[in-house]
Amino acid sequence: MADHRQFSPSVPSANLSQGTQGSNQYRRTSYRKCDRARRSWSDREDVALIGALKELVAQGWKSDNGFRSGYQKKLEHWLKTDFPNTDLKVSPHITSKISAWKKNYYSLAQILERSGVGFNEQGDFRIHCDDDQWDQIVRQDKNARCMRWKSWPYWYDWKYIFGKDRASGGGAEGVSEADKNFVQEELAGDAEGYGDYHVFFDEILSDEPFHPTVAAEPGEGSTSRSQQENPPPKKCSRKRKGSDEGDVLLKLLSKLHAETNSRLDTLSSRIGYDMDLGKARKEIFRHLDNMPELSDAQKYDVSDIIGKENSRLEIFMGLSDAKKPGYVIRVMEKEHLI
Repeated sequence: MADHRQFSPSVPSANLSQGTQGSNQYRRTSYRKCDRARRSWSDREDVALIGALKELVAQGWKSDNGFRSGYQKKLEHWLKTDFPNTDLKVSPHITSKISAWKKNYYSLAQILERSGVGFNEQGDFRIHCDDDQWDQIVRQDKNARCMRWKSWPYWYDWKYIFGKDRASGGGAEGVSEADKNFVQEELAGDAEGYGDYHVFFDEILSDEPFHPTVAAEPGEGSTSRSQQENPPPKKCSRKRKGSDEGDVLLKLLSKLHAETNSRLDTLSSRIGYDMDLGKARKEIFRHLDNMPELSDAQKYDVSDIIGKENSRLEIFMGLSDAKKPGYVIRVMEKEHLI
């Protein structure tokens, strides 16, 4: 993913609580240790991780059972490219972040499937429903207990990253299923490169030649000893051999069918991704038109620059309206427009 996101590395340091003046040294040390494992992510780091995950989907790293092994290392590499001084690592930061996102996504998916439930009309991605409905939601999913008054601006990004492929027509998984799939996905990471193995027909079929056995007519002078030394041939050997080869062929066809479906899923994901980018490009100038500090010429230039680079487009559309002007100014500085 060449030049997938271009902005200056700036990783804010973690704000560690100093405790009260009466806190002892042991309490402060223990709290700092906990903070290192539960590091807060900045908005820019969240946006960068979202963009990297969407790029993995576009490149065909996602399957029905999650991402291919090694994807988290690739995410860590891309994040270090965006933020050279970052301390973000696969474990525990990226793993726990994706786990939390997936859990919230599957809870949101179940909530929004309910009749009469959706986001409010203010455009801040907050859940709108009555109290009775919310009581039912919380009884069904304990993870949803604290979700009602929060904003979920990454919903459509999560839907693209974690949702079932459009071509399959499947619905969203439940929260328990999501946790199960996440564990399976992490275990699959230990088998690096296994997903790229392809089975060929010549490897499955045995190289041993087939030799049919022909029964001989016993002569008149045959003795019981000669009959013991030359036992009658197994008449069913040819039938069993043919049955085994038929089973192997069926297994091969099943594997080829699964591989074809995987390729179609990847193609469908890519088409959907391109369509999403096309819609986003149409919205660029509308957002720029809300920035009176820019001249028309500057709006045209910035629209052209952001529209040409998918990474910049994803970042721009993922930012809130309040932060978009700052990002535009930064892009103009990098391109020497100001």
